[in-house]
Order: sequence, then C-alpha cells, then structure tokens
Amino acid sequence: METILVQGAMTSEIELIIKLLAENNKIDITEHSGYSFYETYLNGTKIIVSKTEMGVMNACISTMIAIEKYNPSIVINQGTAGAHLRELNVGDIIIGEEAVYINNTRSPAKKTGEGSNALEWRPGNSLSILVKATSELVEKALSIPYEGKVLCGRLGTGDVFSKEADRIDLLHSQLGEISEDMESVAVYNVCEKLNIPFIGIRVISNNELTGNSDIEKQFEIAQTKLQLFIFKFLTELTDNSK
Repeated sequence: METILVQGAMTSEIELIIKLLAENNKIDITEHSGYSFYETYLNGTKIIVSKTEMGVMNACISTMIAIEKYNPSIVINQGTAGAHLRELNVGDIIIGEEAVYINNTRSPAKKTGEGSNALEWRPGNSLSILVKATSELVEKALSIPYEGKVLCGRLGTGDVFSKEADRIDLLHSQLGEISEDMESVAVYNVCEKLNIPFIGIRVISNNELTGNSDIEKQFEIAQTKLQLFIFKFLTELTDNSK
C-alpha cells in the first residue's frame, strides 16, 4: 500500500491538515524519539503527518525516523517561509522545484578588532547542496487550484531568520533562492539519497524586503491557506479514479 508522509515543523503548520483528515478517519498518534506522528487514511492511502520540529537537524532526524518506521512512497515537506523577492506577497505559494542550503558560508580573514560584516561573506560549497524535487510531483502540485499566486522556485534553507534586506538581497544574488525556511533542504537531501519521491511546498508568511512582517497575524492566514492547498494535493494524489 502506498504511504504519503506530510511534514510540518510546528503544530500550527499541520493541525488543519490533521483536522481535515480526521473528518472521515480515525487518527492514531505515535511518538518516536521525541517526534510526533499522526497516522490515518485518505481514499485508502495511508497518510502519515509528521511534526518535524524546527530546524535543519530536526528535519533530518525526523525524516530518517519516518522513513525507517513508515517506509513512505512520497514525502511532502510544507510550511511557512520568508520571501527573498520583493514581488512575493503573504499567501503566495512556492513549489520547491529545488532547494539549496544557505548557511554554508566563508568569511574573509579579519584580525581582532576588525569586526565582522555579513555582507562580505560568500557561499562555501552551498551549490553542491542543491537538490531537485521529483518532477512529477512538481507538475501535479502546479495543477492544484488555488486562489492566489503559485510559482516554481528554489527554496533556501538554513537555521536563520533573516530580517536584514541587504543580506537577503545578497543571498538571493549568490544562491538564487526566492524564499527562506528552516527544513526543506534537509528533507530533500535525505529523500534523494534514499530514492524516495519528494517535494517541498512553502507559503510566504512575511516579506522583510517590503516591510510586510506582521508575523503572528500573517502566519495564521498563510498557514491556513497552505494547509487547504496541501489537503487538495493529497486528495488528488490519492484519487484512485484517475
């Protein structure tokens, strides 16, 4: 039987998906090594919803645990992200055609007292940690109806919350990412190495480049819109009539 793993870092990024799935099926909750997993079915397909916790390391560990315990056929990593383009608005959805690690940096040599300037930092081997999502899943995600903007792009991932416009612009010019999250590239790398089809889907919750950063209110709106989109995506993936 096919099993689909859906991931979110925070409770607020998965609770609506779980609620929608629970309307017609029982939800079984299991904890493995401190990570929570919610098991149910949709159209006869097993669905595992995973709370990965935040950050690259947690995403890697929880993905490995999920693969070992549930042997998923597809992995969908989803959640909120900050914009790295001015034209992106809160509620826009990014289909992660690929993902890149943004924290691998090299600074110029400076002596004691010479300070530090992040605008002088350059990528280490970040572009070697550039992974493409499964093309069939990207195409399927792009076909899902959505009242808003949906576009393909490169997801940027790192254990950072960038709020400096000049630094964001520099990262985009160096690495080509259009959004910033804390989990995608870890999941992409694990799934690629283990030959499991995967995709990352992110919704813009803030744009520091335009000053659109009312985080708490916008997070709630963005998370709701994305989870409704993800549920439609799951419905399409599990529709046995197609």
